[in-house]
Amino acid sequence: MKRLMILCVIMTAVALIAGPAFAEVQNVKVSGDVNAGGVYRNSYNLYPASRNALTTSGEEGQDSDNNNFLYTQARVRIDADLTDNVMATIRLLSEYDWCTESNTAGDGDNLDIDLANVTLKEVFYAPLTVIVGRQELRYGTAFIIGDPDTNGTSADSNFTAADLSLRKSFDAVRAILDYNPLTVEGIFAKIDEQTGAATLPNTNENDDEDLFGVNVAYDLSDNNAEAEAYWFLNRDQNQDAATASTSHNTPGHDIHTFGLRGSIEPMENLNLLGEFALQRGDFETASQDSVTVKRKQESLAYQVAGDFTFADIEWMPVIRAGWTHYSGEGFADDGDYNAWIPLYEDQTHGVVANYILSGVNGGQNSNADILNIGASADVMEDLSVSIDYYNFLLDEKLVQAANTALVTTRGYNYVNLSEASIYANDSDELGYEIDIALNYDYTEDVKMGLSAGWFKPGKALEGEVSTERNDQTALQVLATLDVAF
Repeated sequence: MKRLMILCVIMTAVALIAGPAFAEVQNVKVSGDVNAGGVYRNSYNLYPASRNALTTSGEEGQDSDNNNFLYTQARVRIDADLTDNVMATIRLLSEYDWCTESNTAGDGDNLDIDLANVTLKEVFYAPLTVIVGRQELRYGTAFIIGDPDTNGTSADSNFTAADLSLRKSFDAVRAILDYNPLTVEGIFAKIDEQTGAATLPNTNENDDEDLFGVNVAYDLSDNNAEAEAYWFLNRDQNQDAATASTSHNTPGHDIHTFGLRGSIEPMENLNLLGEFALQRGDFETASQDSVTVKRKQESLAYQVAGDFTFADIEWMPVIRAGWTHYSGEGFADDGDYNAWIPLYEDQTHGVVANYILSGVNGGQNSNADILNIGASADVMEDLSVSIDYYNFLLDEKLVQAANTALVTTRGYNYVNLSEASIYANDSDELGYEIDIALNYDYTEDVKMGLSAGWFKPGKALEGEVSTERNDQTALQVLATLDVAF
């Protein structure tokens, strides 16, 4: 945090000094935010206290999966408007757990470049805008593209609450053609740059992971509607050998995602949206005598949702409902691979389940049918409350028999659960979650929040072997203080 403050002071001073000399050609804006939070999490491995009992490093019966911590997220952004429709943007980010000793002597509070890009408007051609560098990519409701490592994890290992990370940027080039009301956008993003590995048989010219895409949007504002069509290609040319736990998308794959999205306000205060996407392509499953063995990808996902605002009621209550489907891979595990690959989604289906069940074919952002019903209201001036219910069903069951340990098959690749330690039943009832949140606008720039989420495992996760079970309700309580400037 100390490094961040020093850098902010220096950069602000430079901006103030340089401003008067270049006022006729340059406008500099400095903005940012500081977010502080306290988190309590219990039973995120789904074990009851008896299974979590510590016998060597703690008191008998102590719950080892009871975790609480404090954190800070700080961002400073500088936007510079230059001449000839040129703009430069830099945003610095630091996310760290509170730990004075580690953050003073170590790298816990490292300062990272979150945004660093140049925008060229009307470049060569009046409707064309080009953005080059580190930037956020987000389309629609982030059903496909929004977070480079999905919002169930984060590239910053120093931040415990990885699912709460603010990191959403890609290293990318974006070309935007604005033919209002039609907008055509093409993107290229470098996801992973391989720089060298002794085990590679050849030079590493073609072993990177890249994202290509085209998004076409049409603004139907006269009818309170919008429509989009898109294509994204995720290409990974990694030459490492395939493994069971990663065969769904590495080492080599070409995954095409085609989709349509639309939203409309058919009547006042009623909003409806829908999105449908298909995945096609192939990925390497093994290497036999230097010959690559490939398997085809064939999966689908869709989402429909709506909300209605009771504008005539003082509390402005809103009710909402949604249904999300991600296809899963069945027991045969041959032929076309049907589990949806989450790619770079940034949607949260339950604050607890979003972390626990994240991963391919696991039942949250792949191999899932999710029902969401919720409501919110402004119960007092500057105070709002919301409640959401999520019910999780599996598209394909996890196991074929009761009390079976999950293993890494059919592409199961939980990000935050150890599959071999989870015992499952042959049921499609994965569980349900209830989330409650209070948000208070202390001032225009200061917001406070208090939320809680409970995920209750369903029959599919109520397996048991001897005394080892994993059907405990997982809990998160989160308090936040956000200041924007």
